[in-house]
Amino acid sequence: MGQYYYIPDPGEQIGNYTPPVMDRLAQLRKNQQVNSQTVQTSAPAAVPPAPSQNSGVIWVSGKEEADKWPIAFGCAVALWDANNPVIYLRQADSTGKPSTKVYDLVERTDAPPPPQSAPQVDLSRYVTIDQLEDILTERLKRPAKASKTKEETEHE
Repeated sequence: MGQYYYIPDPGEQIGNYTPPVMDRLAQLRKNQQVNSQTVQTSAPAAVPPAPSQNSGVIWVSGKEEADKWPIAFGCAVALWDANNPVIYLRQADSTGKPSTKVYDLVERTDAPPPPQSAPQVDLSRYVTIDQLEDILTERLKRPAKASKTKEETEHE
């Protein structure tokens, strides 16, 4: 997996650094943000308000929107679902083939998990060493049955 780099938003200045002219991917993202803000203001849905641009969290409204998110070659971005406790990892390999992995957001508690009890074993099905020795001595005391040879079975 590649490294993640912080790329400032267009127009954002860090110190005396002036960001370069936006590339095509940055333009697409800016247009999509403007379009999604227009959709959010025109349709009062159960979507929480968009966080500030400085938070670094990108909100989407489902897997379909996450699958449409533009991604550059060899990059990855985490997209948070605004409606469900889900995070989508949108990434593209070095050839530019995009993929989306879905992760459920589950709370981790500090309480240790309950101990797993071992399944109960039915000991009545097993014999002890003493019982096994008794069984073997009884079998060894009996004479072995003489098995009929092949010739005896053919003559009968």
